[in-house]
Amino acid sequence: MKTTQGGTVRRITDRCFQLDHSRGANGYVVVGEGRAAVIDPGLASGFAKLLRELRDSESQTGPITDIVLTHYDPDHSGAAARLQRELDVPVWIGAADAEILSGEKEAPSGARRFMSALSRVKNPAGVRELTAPAGEPHHESEVFPGLTVIPTPGHTPGHVALQWGPVLFVGDAVSVSKDGALRQFSMGPLIADKTLAMASEAVLNERIAATDVEWVCAGHNPPARVIRALAP
Repeated sequence: MKTTQGGTVRRITDRCFQLDHSRGANGYVVVGEGRAAVIDPGLASGFAKLLRELRDSESQTGPITDIVLTHYDPDHSGAAARLQRELDVPVWIGAADAEILSGEKEAPSGARRFMSALSRVKNPAGVRELTAPAGEPHHESEVFPGLTVIPTPGHTPGHVALQWGPVLFVGDAVSVSKDGALRQFSMGPLIADKTLAMASEAVLNERIAATDVEWVCAGHNPPARVIRALAP
């Protein structure tokens, strides 16, 4: 990847960038036709530098029109409320996580409730829920044309992954090795449902095998290029 001229975002592939200033977790920007989404803007404490980076990078990304959260953890979502107010754009998140982010439901474990209490950040207003039909937990949808939402519950109840062309954003559903191989997220106590997490890992592996995924971008590993075995 290379740093683009005129901004600090780093190009991963066509119309897809990694942010330098999403503190706490990896953040990304994807650019569609008249739309541009920030994926996981990071901790609230990184807001000022993040906003400046986004402003400085508009020649590459255009104005941001959407904020998309893979899940509600504050290292991914903490800056979302201030960014929403500054840019006047919608925030998207999986329906089950929206209830936790808004405070309607408690986090599913003591460790997560403690984490949320420590963060003490304002929640974004009027989040838009990414929903799946009843009985279809892995039903896909789109935020906007080309940005596909893949439900991946487990790490959190409403966790989602996203695909943008050859790039798969997996949040904390899994960790990613240097060759693009997936493995379970290492911090076991933070996984809400291990059975669902294993099923979501399988869904993502199937996605990589069935589509032209070239890059896997996780929440806490560097973006990894997928190395595919050559056919015999």
